Amino acid sequence: MNQRKATVAAIVSVLADRGVAYEFDGPVSAADMMTSADKEKTVDIICKGFMSGEVEMSDEGKTKYFSQPAELRKYVVGLVNNWLRKATELNGGQKYQVKNPGSRKGSSNETVRALRQLLAITSDSEAKQAIEAEIASQLESLKPKVEINSDAIPAHLRHLIKF
Repeated sequence: MNQRKATVAAIVSVLADRGVAYEFDGPVSAADMMTSADKEKTVDIICKGFMSGEVEMSDEGKTKYFSQPAELRKYVVGLVNNWLRKATELNGGQKYQVKNPGSRKGSSNETVRALRQLLAITSDSEAKQAIEAEIASQLESLKPKVEINSDAIPAHLRHLIKF
C-alpha cells in the first residue's frame, strides 16, 4: 500500500474506533476531528505498517529509518501531518495552498543559509541592511536563466522581453 493510502486508511480507522464517522471531502477536515491521542494511534499504526512491509518505502528509507525507531516515528508524524493538509479527501476537499510561498527559496544554498543565520544574530541596523542586500543578490543569482528566441515572438509582443 502506498503511503498516502495507508495514512488515509489509518486516520479513518482511528476516527471510526472512537465512534466518529468521517465523510470524505466533507465540510469538516479530519485534522479538526482528531485529538492528539488519535494522531498518536495513527502514527503507531503506520509505523507498524512500515515495519511489517505493508506500507511501501524505498530501500533508502528502509536503511535510514528501520534501524532507528525514533527517526521512523518522526518521519511518520510528518507524513501524517502532510497528508492531513494535502489529501483532499481529508482536508474538506480543499486544494492545498502553501502558507508562505517562497519562504524556502534559497534554503538549499549554503551561502544564503549562512547569511540568514548571520542576519538573525546581528543587531546593527546598517549591517542588517547590508546582509539583506546580499541575501537579495544571492537569491537573484539563483533564478534560472531563461533564453528567449525573440525571432519566434510576434513583433508586436517583442517589447515585453526583458534582457
